[in-house]
Amino acid sequence: MQLKNVNLSMVTKCLLVLLAVLIFASVIVFLPIAPETAEAAALKQGSSGTTVKTMQTKLINWGYLSGTADGVFGAKTKAAVVAFQRANGLPADGVVGTRTAQAMGISLTSSNTTSSNTSSGAALKQGSSGATVKTLQNKLISLGYLKGTADGVFGAKTKTAVIAFQRAKGLPADGVVGAKTAQALGITLSGSSSNTGNNSTSSTDLNLLARVVYGEARGEPYTGQVAVAAVVLNRVKSSSFPNSIAGVIYQSGAFDCVADGQINMTPNDSAYKAARDALNGWDPTYGCLFYYNPRTATSKWMLSRTIKLNIGNHAFC
Repeated sequence: MQLKNVNLSMVTKCLLVLLAVLIFASVIVFLPIAPETAEAAALKQGSSGTTVKTMQTKLINWGYLSGTADGVFGAKTKAAVVAFQRANGLPADGVVGTRTAQAMGISLTSSNTTSSNTSSGAALKQGSSGATVKTLQNKLISLGYLKGTADGVFGAKTKTAVIAFQRAKGLPADGVVGAKTAQALGITLSGSSSNTGNNSTSSTDLNLLARVVYGEARGEPYTGQVAVAAVVLNRVKSSSFPNSIAGVIYQSGAFDCVADGQINMTPNDSAYKAARDALNGWDPTYGCLFYYNPRTATSKWMLSRTIKLNIGNHAFC
């Protein structure tokens, strides 16, 4: 009887050991392999930077990707990564994590960004204006996404063109030119691009205002130049007009210099000084919203308005 108990005890222990071994083996077998996306610095669609560009160059050299390396991880780059992964027996998820990077011979670093397109403080969007917007428009025109001339104002047509470009490049098609879209376009975003508002006195506002002064009032007395700039600012403050300098200046039919292209001329020092004085609060017109040259004006409505004062060749009302 005692021998039977001993044998039974040994059998029980053996069964318990065997069960433990089976459980341990099942854990090992079913333990998930860390996916490529687990890496903090993994490259994936939407990433951008120098490492992305290095990776693209390698994929191009190996025949997985065509075109040029632009540093932006778009749909074509993802397809190339998937093809590379399949050819090398890696999980074909289109994400470049540690193992894929190792197979490619590249190093992942935290400098690779996966931030959204709009993360840049200097992002360009509808309502922005300035030299950077003009550069953007010229790029879009040369690439066939935008028709017409570059006016430096980000309007609805420019947004549509940006969306078309983003879709073609596999970027988030939000119509906003952030870091990734700018990089794909080959332009540099800077703080000089503005989304002008009621109280904005940015360098872009100054430049745009100076261009209006130069286009509308060069050759006029200095006070008359300040007066033209003041009319623009008075309109910004008025509820009857757009609430930004760019909006006022580019309002349809508002200023002759926009219609005839003189807005694109380079302002002189006097124009800049007049614009600064107006931005600093000097208003020789005392609140006027309109001005015209009585010798050349043909609008009956404008000619019917009460003139408050004359400065040089312009009547202000």
